[in-house]
Parts: sequence; C-alpha cells; structure tokens
Amino acid sequence: MGKEWDVEVMTGKANLEVRPTFINKGEIVKRLVASYGTEKGQAPEFLLCLGDDFTDEDMFRALNGSGLPEEHVFTVTVGASSKMTLAHWHLLEPSDVISSIGLLTGKATMDADLGSLAIVDGKIPGGML
Repeated sequence: MGKEWDVEVMTGKANLEVRPTFINKGEIVKRLVASYGTEKGQAPEFLLCLGDDFTDEDMFRALNGSGLPEEHVFTVTVGASSKMTLAHWHLLEPSDVISSIGLLTGKATMDADLGSLAIVDGKIPGGML
C-alpha cells in the first residue's frame, strides 16, 4: 500500500492503523450518510456513532460538521471522563454502551439505566433523563 499511496500510521488503544492519507473513519461515515440519502432520498433520522479510541475522532468531526440536524446525531465517546473528544456525549464503560443500546431498542435489562451518560456539551435532550 505504501508504494501506491501516501500513508499515515496511527497508534490506537489496542491497534496500529496504517491507512492511505485520503481515507479515515470520518470519510467512511460521510460516504455512508451520503449513500443513505441517495438511496432513501432524505437524511437519516437517527445516527448513533460510538468510539473509544483516538482514531474515532475523525468520525465525530465528520458527523458534527455534516449539516445533519443536531437532534438526530449522537456522537458518543467511551472511556475516562477526562478524555478530550469531539463527541457530544460520553459513556464511562463499554458495558454502558450495551445498556444504552438496550434502552434504545426496548430490550433493556432491569439494571440498565442512563445514569452513566454524561453530557459533553452541557445539554440534555428533552425527556432523555
């Protein structure tokens, strides 16, 4: 790959990512959103993007600047609350991701709650908590 394209090497939490400089997770998200709009003729009504690594910040940046209605896009980082991120929401543990998705799908367990959900940008959507 390095012979055909310029590449960048990024170290993540538990990975080493070698990728062409013109592609990243943000570019993939942009393509997915555009493809959905092309196929359906409209923007997605709900977008949930979660990540726990520095390499996920490209996704958050792309979605935050996508022009989609802010109330339809949920960028969520997972990990320490002191982590610098472009995500607008924060979950502390991977198990909180499972609980939150369970609540969204109506398949929540008795102990699932959103108590661990932190708001990064200082807003709570109506009726969420």
